[in-house]
Amino acid sequence: MALLRYFLMTLLQWGFLTFFLCLSLGLTTPSPSCDSHDLSALKEFAGNLTNGSIITSWSDDISCCKWVGVVCDNVTDGKAASRVIKLILPQMGLKGVISKSLAQLDQLIVLDLSFNHLQGGLPSEFSKLKLLKYLDLSHNMLAGPVSGVLSGLQSIQILNISSNSFVENLSQLGEFPHLLAFNISNNSFNGTFISQVCSSSLGLHMLDLSTNRFTGGLEGLSNCSTSLQELHLDYNSFSGSLPDSLYSFSALEHLSVSMNYFSGNLSKQLSKLSNLKSLIISGNLFSGNLPDVFLNLSRLEQLAAHSNSFSGPLPPTLASCTNLRVLDLRNNSLSGPFDLNFTGLTNLCTLDLATNHFTGSLPRSLSYCRELKVLSLAKNGFTGSIPENYANLTSLTFLSLSNNSMENLSGALSVLQHCTNLTTLILSKNFHGEEIPEVAKGFENLMTLALGNCGLKGQVPAWLLNCSKLAVLDLSWNHLNGSIPSWIGRMENLFYLDFSNNSFTGEIPKSLTELRSLVSTNCSRSNLSASAGIPLYVKRNKSASGLQYNQVSSFPPSIYLSYNHLRGIIWPEIGQLKALHVLDLSRNDISGTIPSSISEMENLEILDLSYNNLSGMIPPSFNNLTFLSKFSVAYNHLQGPIPTGGQFLSFSSSSFEGNLGLCREIDSPCKITNNMGLKPNISSGSSSKFSRNYVLGITIGIGVGLALLLSIVLLKISKRDEEKPVENFDEELGRPHRLSEALVSSKLVLFQNSDCKDLTVADLLKSTNNFNQANIIGCGGFGLVYKAYLPNGTKAAVKRLSGDCGQMEREFQAEVEALSRAQHKNLVSLKGYCRHGNDRLLIYSYLENGSLDYWLHECMKFENKEQEIFDPAIWDKDHEKQLLEVFDVACRCLNQDPRERPSIEEVVSSLDRVGFDGFQQ
Repeated sequence: MALLRYFLMTLLQWGFLTFFLCLSLGLTTPSPSCDSHDLSALKEFAGNLTNGSIITSWSDDISCCKWVGVVCDNVTDGKAASRVIKLILPQMGLKGVISKSLAQLDQLIVLDLSFNHLQGGLPSEFSKLKLLKYLDLSHNMLAGPVSGVLSGLQSIQILNISSNSFVENLSQLGEFPHLLAFNISNNSFNGTFISQVCSSSLGLHMLDLSTNRFTGGLEGLSNCSTSLQELHLDYNSFSGSLPDSLYSFSALEHLSVSMNYFSGNLSKQLSKLSNLKSLIISGNLFSGNLPDVFLNLSRLEQLAAHSNSFSGPLPPTLASCTNLRVLDLRNNSLSGPFDLNFTGLTNLCTLDLATNHFTGSLPRSLSYCRELKVLSLAKNGFTGSIPENYANLTSLTFLSLSNNSMENLSGALSVLQHCTNLTTLILSKNFHGEEIPEVAKGFENLMTLALGNCGLKGQVPAWLLNCSKLAVLDLSWNHLNGSIPSWIGRMENLFYLDFSNNSFTGEIPKSLTELRSLVSTNCSRSNLSASAGIPLYVKRNKSASGLQYNQVSSFPPSIYLSYNHLRGIIWPEIGQLKALHVLDLSRNDISGTIPSSISEMENLEILDLSYNNLSGMIPPSFNNLTFLSKFSVAYNHLQGPIPTGGQFLSFSSSSFEGNLGLCREIDSPCKITNNMGLKPNISSGSSSKFSRNYVLGITIGIGVGLALLLSIVLLKISKRDEEKPVENFDEELGRPHRLSEALVSSKLVLFQNSDCKDLTVADLLKSTNNFNQANIIGCGGFGLVYKAYLPNGTKAAVKRLSGDCGQMEREFQAEVEALSRAQHKNLVSLKGYCRHGNDRLLIYSYLENGSLDYWLHECMKFENKEQEIFDPAIWDKDHEKQLLEVFDVACRCLNQDPRERPSIEEVVSSLDRVGFDGFQQ
């Protein structure tokens, strides 16, 4: 048994492959020529391949037994020729089809063509390879039926055809008496559990059916050998309860059944699996209490049961799992005190109990987990202080305690300052009404600090300057006062600053115009750490839908200073912040004129200067802010003409109201008056909430008159828009001549599938209302997506890439190259693209009813309730399987770990396997 296990593990590791490859390269002993039939078979195989440098190196000048990747047997019986017994060519960049000629290698024992780009089917002649023991064709693009071929491989021990495009019901699969490992994951195999593989393979150690389309229960599992060590059934449509036969596999080390429809309680018979190292049951319908059986599972290293409906307390015997490294129970209904004894869990690296109903104080025993790197306890009911012995958690990099009722912020910081590896600290919605500590040490590696919505008092503490790596700082919705310190501008990595809804006074520090990460669009944030696989959110207020950013580097560069008491001017140098996307200075007491230099902030998408004391004119150069989607200067003392070109054609009158000196210059020049405008007397502190009814009550007469006037103006503009031809759009916008020339010269590249052949950049700007915020339909790590109404009456989705120039260009090129090749009826198609100055635009076909992220993350009321998001017109039992397969593809596309997301080619391949006409657009 020990020898058999050693052989299996050796075969499953890349070291096995490397060994044979090195052997094939390193043979130096003389050998006769390889068999002529084998030579002919290899040549025919090579002739069907392209793009493989190794294959082109195969030369007639040397024996094929010395070719790269080829291993022959040793001649000991006086034979004239050696026979090929191994062909090992993984990761060689091979393209083309697998030739049936390989079936002539009748002495072949090992065939490894994994991690290439092979297409087509598996030749039926392969069933003749009666001596083949090891077959690895994983990570290619192979398709077609395989049952007949595989059933003929009576000597096979290791079979891996994972990550291909095979589609078949495997109910007729034959028997494999010598099988040790069977991996068919990440294909589109269907039917019920393939019990015949188990019943015929008495020595089976590993069975991987994950990411396929299997359905039904696991009754056939009882036929499997009790020597089974790994069972992977993730991402299928299995249902029912886990069968009792499962608990007879006493040798089982890895059990993974996540993302299925398993239900019921977790059986106490789990205690029989004493060799279990990983138990992954996330994303199912399990309910009830977690069984208190972990005393017998002392070898357990990973327990992932998130996104189920488990309730009740944590099982006390979890404390006996001294080898536990990952404990993920988030998104359940677990409750009670968090009193697990962590004294023996010294190997724990990740603990995620977020979004449950735990109460009470944090356990002091958690300090024994010296290897702990990720601790997420957000959205529970924890109270009290952070224990002082948490200072021993020196490996901690990510800590989230947001949305609890924690106390003693000063004590928390004095403890956490000893966690020198901490990069992300999220403490929002705690410590209500406390003073923000003036003194704190440490935090040299901190990149994200969130203390928003805590009602904190005091001033911005100087110790933040010591956080030299700080990139994201959120102190919003507090009661902080005093001036904003000038040293904030010296924080070289800071690109997201939210001081809104406080009581800050004084001037805006001029040093903010020198923030290094915002001055240059070339400043890369790629060195910022990810959020440990745990999503971070940007959410502006309670009514706004949250935008999810899995990496800190994907946060939009922003400065929020709204709802304070700031005075002084807007520094002209603010135009240096060319990487800034959001500037919100609203609800302050800022005076002076609006600097024209703001028009140099080419990436600006949101500019809110409303409810201040600004005077003068709106700079005409603001027409150059081509990606401005939200703009407001309402309730200031501005006068003069409102710019009529560019984005300003799309902004409503509410963006300018409360400035009686402003007018739209349409038929005749505006008359500049001495009217000082109108600004309601409201408090801009964090506790004040502007009431529009109150303002309208004061200004009812003027407001109605202004509304009527603006209605007439907008009506004229609308009528003029209808009459004016699209070809003269540049002239109509009133842009400077150089911009008009740029628009004419920046032609769109349109593909043959585009239904708007003569689209121009000017048309694109008009069709999105110059990227107006009202047309935003999505947000990603590299920019926003807008709905566009094209001149021919159709709709399109326009993605505007932004951010780091290097990353943006790579993202742009990757999408153009991938989507221009990949076409599928159920995949949004790329119609065209454009490089316009520093901007990168991608034009897609438009699909109604929101984004994929919205439907999967916001619209589903409960985990594993996929039926909620499907159109009732196509949801029925006949189509349920196909719909769930598409749903599975969607889930993989939104995987929090980008490395786990499928490529666009893999998406197309997966959709091709579905074959449901009801999805056609």
